[in-house]
Amino acid sequence: MSEALTLFGTPAAPQPESPKESQTVRRTRRQAAMLAAGIHPLSAVVGKLRVHPEAAPYGDLQAPGRRCGNCRWREVFSHHNDRHPKCTVGDGARMSHSAATDCRAWWPGCTDHTWKEEETDD
Repeated sequence: MSEALTLFGTPAAPQPESPKESQTVRRTRRQAAMLAAGIHPLSAVVGKLRVHPEAAPYGDLQAPGRRCGNCRWREVFSHHNDRHPKCTVGDGARMSHSAATDCRAWWPGCTDHTWKEEETDD
């Protein structure tokens, strides 16, 4: 008998299958867990990358501090009417042709964060 039995020997009710999450939902969940642990989300691609000690705290979008959005290494590339924000620091290891390496502006900055220079109109 291969059926699972309940306490009184009757067959257990079949459990509904959990809905399969999309790749985007799984990636967002993984990135949130990494940020909560103080690890930058691009670590999933390039190895362990810590959050900068002066970074804005995760979860508080209004707090001041270092964020990917105010870093000089974050650059937005356009392709076929899509925008792809990428981290361009170093040899390009943090960039791919995938959403996995898109760099959100609100993320706390990593240890490679460098303040973006203010653009002035002269």
